Amino acid sequence: MVRKRTIYIYTDRPVGGVSPYIFGQFIEHLGRCIYGGIYVGEDSTIPNIKGFRKDVLEKVKAIRPSIIRWPGGNFVSGYHWEDGIGPKDKRPIRYDLAWGQEEPNQFGTNEFIEWVKLVGAEPYIVVNAGNGTPEEAARWVEYTNKDGGTYYSMLRKRYGYEKPFNVKIWGIGNELYGKWQVGYCIDGKECARRTVEFANEMKKVDPTIKLVAVGDADNSLWNYWMVRYAGEYFDYLSIHTYIHENPYLEHVAMSELIKTKIEDAYHMIRVGLKDAKLNKKIWIAYDEWNVWKREAVAIEHTQITNLSDAILTAAILNTLIKMSSIVKMANFAQTVNVLPLILTKDDGDILLTPQYYVFYMYANNFGGKALETKVDSDYYYSKTFEKYIEYIDVA
Repeated sequence: MVRKRTIYIYTDRPVGGVSPYIFGQFIEHLGRCIYGGIYVGEDSTIPNIKGFRKDVLEKVKAIRPSIIRWPGGNFVSGYHWEDGIGPKDKRPIRYDLAWGQEEPNQFGTNEFIEWVKLVGAEPYIVVNAGNGTPEEAARWVEYTNKDGGTYYSMLRKRYGYEKPFNVKIWGIGNELYGKWQVGYCIDGKECARRTVEFANEMKKVDPTIKLVAVGDADNSLWNYWMVRYAGEYFDYLSIHTYIHENPYLEHVAMSELIKTKIEDAYHMIRVGLKDAKLNKKIWIAYDEWNVWKREAVAIEHTQITNLSDAILTAAILNTLIKMSSIVKMANFAQTVNVLPLILTKDDGDILLTPQYYVFYMYANNFGGKALETKVDSDYYYSKTFEKYIEYIDVA
């Protein structure tokens, strides 16, 4: 006899408002994410709008991403934004220190802003805090956000953009805790000092911007030092998690790992704020998350996902919704060709992965308010988490 399964939704018990930013996306100059995925150039035989693949643009619009993170990722720690503005035939080809490939700089700040506007999302720009400088980052804010007659605002106008872009969310570096990162930091104290230096100069240009600082999902002490010494200067703490292949029932339960990472990071945020005697809120930005299969190797990082990955993706989105009181932004990594929602070919073909359809369903049925729920269903024992997991997950 099959046990009756019941889902309870308590309409009079709101958990809180859900930030639309949790349905964000992430694109990086890696593999074929940008070139061949999002951007093919205006001379391409593939149908495009100002060089942006038309089919990809339409499919990204259909999942209604709220915010899109760019340009990295590891790439950003060696990226100098001024290489990617101005006449395209004058832009330098650089060696990408992160991924060991040539960067033609045909898709830069102006192109990113144009593409994001076509998609209907907000831009989230990460600055180079690896081998870049606070001055370089402040100039980028000036280029995007300042009106008037200053050098970089006038440079933007000279290139055809009279009005400021008004980019409100900025990240200070990427994964600076890792030895693989250009300009990595020894510990959270060093990263906190660097964060303060960047935040000071960037906010002098535009005090209204919101800043995302580097956290580490696997290092509580790092997160503590970041908040303790730099918490006054940023608004979000970034954490990243990639989930590798597991047996089916363990795999679909990995949203429990995401929940644990969020709880651990937020605990250290609270402790750090208390010890720093700061009366403010710092939210979590889960700005890289996804499944990462064995087949997804450098530089392409292409993979084909299946139903179990789609179920896990839905469970992670449920977790982000249920923890909406502390998670205010999340970015799926990545949108096109790299661990992708959307796969493209140079002949014009396009493939939508199972995970894409999860985002499509959530994006087009999202209400913006989380309610308390309860599930009465069968369950199984997870060896990974040493607890019973219900077969049905609801948010």
